[in-house]
Amino acid sequence: MAEADRDAVGLVGWESWQSTGPLDRVMTNPAIAQKVKAAFLRFPFAPALQIAVADVDGVVAGWGARETSVDEISDIWIAPRWQRRGIGRALVQHLCDTMRGEGVKQARISTHQNNFAAQALYKSCGFQFLWQGMERDSIMGLEIPKVRLRRLLY
Repeated sequence: MAEADRDAVGLVGWESWQSTGPLDRVMTNPAIAQKVKAAFLRFPFAPALQIAVADVDGVVAGWGARETSVDEISDIWIAPRWQRRGIGRALVQHLCDTMRGEGVKQARISTHQNNFAAQALYKSCGFQFLWQGMERDSIMGLEIPKVRLRRLLY
């Protein structure tokens, strides 16, 4: 990620999160939204294993990350105006290719259980359903319903 992209990456994450609409009622709380926004704006300046940025004509259109675990895609966020144009798929594939090149045997990813668009994308990229349940989100400080998916890379 280029130094000049850091602010744009945070804003794209925030705009993308907002564009999904509240996936459940607790996410409509303005205090929760403020926590999420602050986390997105901080994220590009924090250490991460990998942040891949997709740009279109010099504009950050989306990004994906592996935050702390070599086999986990922690983030895929696409700016609303660039969604449904193959950018998310390209980022997922790029991160999986990077992991495969590092000798990682599987890729893991998770999302909110009501984020059906993300689940469809991940499944179309070869991920398979692994788990569904409640998981504490450290940023929101809430238990939220999540799904986890896995793709074998070898």
